[in-house]
Amino acid sequence: MQLRNVLWALVLFALISVVGCSTGEPAGDFALTTFDGEEFRLSEQRGSVVVVNFWYPSCPPCREEMPAFQEVWEQYRGRNVRFIGLFVPQGFDTEESAREFVDELGLTFTFATDVRALVAQEYAVEYFPTTYFIDQGGRVHSMEISRMDAERLTEILDDLVG
Repeated sequence: MQLRNVLWALVLFALISVVGCSTGEPAGDFALTTFDGEEFRLSEQRGSVVVVNFWYPSCPPCREEMPAFQEVWEQYRGRNVRFIGLFVPQGFDTEESAREFVDELGLTFTFATDVRALVAQEYAVEYFPTTYFIDQGGRVHSMEISRMDAERLTEILDDLVG
C-alpha cells in the first residue's frame, strides 16, 4: 500500500511539472542575451504586456506567422507591449540560421536564443510555434499553440492593453 502511495505521488509530481506556466499564474522568470547583445529579463518587464513566442527557422508555421508578429509589433509599439521571439534550437537550425531568417524578413522586435531550451522546458513547450501572453503584473494571461495571425494577436493584445 505504501509503494502505491509513493507511485501516485510521483505521478502527481510529474503532471504538475509538465503543466508549466498556467493561465493566471506568475510567469517563470528568465534572462537571455538578445541577438542585439542586450540582456532581456522577463521580471524587468513588469508594467508591460510581454508576448513570448517560441519558434525555430525550419518550422513552417513559425515562418508563416512572423510577418503578422512584425505587423502587430509595429501597431503596438510605444504602448507598453514587448515582443520577444525565443529561438529554440531544433534539428539542424542554428542561431546563425535564426539570425539570417530575422534579417531576411526585416523583423525588428526582440529576439534571443533559448540555449539548451531551458526556457521552453520551464514553459512546457512541446509544439511549435507556441506563444505566451504575459500581463503587466507578470502573470500568464493566455497561451496559444498554433500559427498566429494579426487578427488573433490584436484580439488578445486589445484584451490585455485595454
